[in-house]
Amino acid sequence: MSVILHGRNLALISGAALLAAISANQVAVAKSGAPPPAKFTPNVKADASLGSQGQGDNEPQVTVDHSGMAYVTWQGGGEPMVSSTANGQTFSQATAPDPNHNDIGDVALASSTAPKPGVDTAPGPLGENGVFWGDIGPTLCGALEIREATSANQGASWSPTDAACDPNQVDRPWMAAYTPAQYRGTAAALAHTQVFFEHHDFTTSDITVTRSFDGGATWNQVPQLAEQPGSFQQLDTTCNSIPSGIAFDQRSAHAGRVYVIWETSDLINNLALGCDYTQAQTFDRLFMSYSDDGGTTWTSGTVFTDPGCAQGTVAAGTSFPNACQDLSELFNALAVDDAGNVYVAFAWRDPAQANPEYDIYIEKGTPQPSGAVSFGQPVRVNTDGGTHYMPWLAAGQNGAVDVVFYDTPYVQGVGALNKPAAAPGSAVWDVYMAQSLDGAHTFTQSRVSDHHVYFGDICSTGIFCGLAPPQFNWGQDRILFDDFGVAIGPDGAARVAWTDTRDSWSASCGPTVSPNDDSNVPCQSSRIYFACQSGGIGLYGRPVNGCPVARK
Repeated sequence: MSVILHGRNLALISGAALLAAISANQVAVAKSGAPPPAKFTPNVKADASLGSQGQGDNEPQVTVDHSGMAYVTWQGGGEPMVSSTANGQTFSQATAPDPNHNDIGDVALASSTAPKPGVDTAPGPLGENGVFWGDIGPTLCGALEIREATSANQGASWSPTDAACDPNQVDRPWMAAYTPAQYRGTAAALAHTQVFFEHHDFTTSDITVTRSFDGGATWNQVPQLAEQPGSFQQLDTTCNSIPSGIAFDQRSAHAGRVYVIWETSDLINNLALGCDYTQAQTFDRLFMSYSDDGGTTWTSGTVFTDPGCAQGTVAAGTSFPNACQDLSELFNALAVDDAGNVYVAFAWRDPAQANPEYDIYIEKGTPQPSGAVSFGQPVRVNTDGGTHYMPWLAAGQNGAVDVVFYDTPYVQGVGALNKPAAAPGSAVWDVYMAQSLDGAHTFTQSRVSDHHVYFGDICSTGIFCGLAPPQFNWGQDRILFDDFGVAIGPDGAARVAWTDTRDSWSASCGPTVSPNDDSNVPCQSSRIYFACQSGGIGLYGRPVNGCPVARK
């Protein structure tokens, strides 16, 4: 079996023919059925309880439990923290799930599978409502491994433990959880929840998973390879990858199937341009693997390859570096709806467009009777012009998906190696959410932030930010870091958490101080902001009237 790109074997098509074929119809034709605009609660600080100690917080992730309680975690100003909110406006005291352990960051969150009314067992005691947290921290195996913590009492207490043990050291873990339907809402739910991390390492850069089958109580600490052995995808991923997401199919005919996605370049350019460390490669390929046996064996395939860098052309030197378009601004996103449809979002500049810009695109994958996943054409998500980065996804009922991203009206150019060029201080950013209820055919875009959140560059080269030669003309400021999150609860309403610098703006620190360059950008410091969807339609098809309040 294989994952099919657009229902055809593109490995047999030349780079020139592929570019011509896709450029003619690169963006799928929109259908009618756009949902009404979404509304959001006034923005509040999720890290407010930390006062001035929270300056520098970044990279939040969010999840929602069975009750509707939303949890936000972040790294940055100090030890990674978690806070929670029942009403979307007031947050609990921020606490460390893994206190005094010198955790580093790259945080992730997940929750046990909520019962679905009329389908699964009715909700039981809150103690069976598990929340799972993870990040990179030191263990007996090394300085960069994975620590995990589980809460069975809505974050009142956590049980931390070692999760991964990789001699090559671990980087950028993502997290997902799955509770089989027969246990949801029962006393046995937590003990039967599968919790998986996706990650890579600093040497081979293989995509691997670390697994727990008992709600984080014990772990298979040796990472399991998530690339199909001998596949084209495994070969191309050699020494360089960006792990970009993990998700379980929760309710469809393939319930329990787990998916992972990642970005890479090609073998020759990965080896020649610094492997995992420089980010100088054009990350033009987006791969996926799935497993139906609890992560023991995997089937790999291609979700998207930039048309200018078709398989088989880059290694011959016919396309690189001028034609390949980068997909790594920075992480991609993955979600699965209740019908088993798979959604993958990425930032991409399509040179076939009349006025190319960095936009957010999404592809919908449909499982076939054989078990393989067939992907359609990429659809542009944002409905405005400008520059758009860092998509994240949440999915609900069949065809329902939310996409959040950073957005500025400023159109960034292209720097060296087809990375985004630097932006001036006049580039002002906001947080937006685009929603589709018709299977990612049409989207309605709504503003989430009630104040601009940032100005200047958003660096998209991770740990290489600030190290590129000036002649590359790359954005260098990593103040917002590399990701933020969205999640929905049983009500289907979105909860969004992001990195925000508005509190540091003043007469001497703002987008009008140095509008023609970004020399004033470093004056900003970041906090974690949050908003709850309070109007429009949720991803389970029900109207949203105010932020749903969690039951205690």
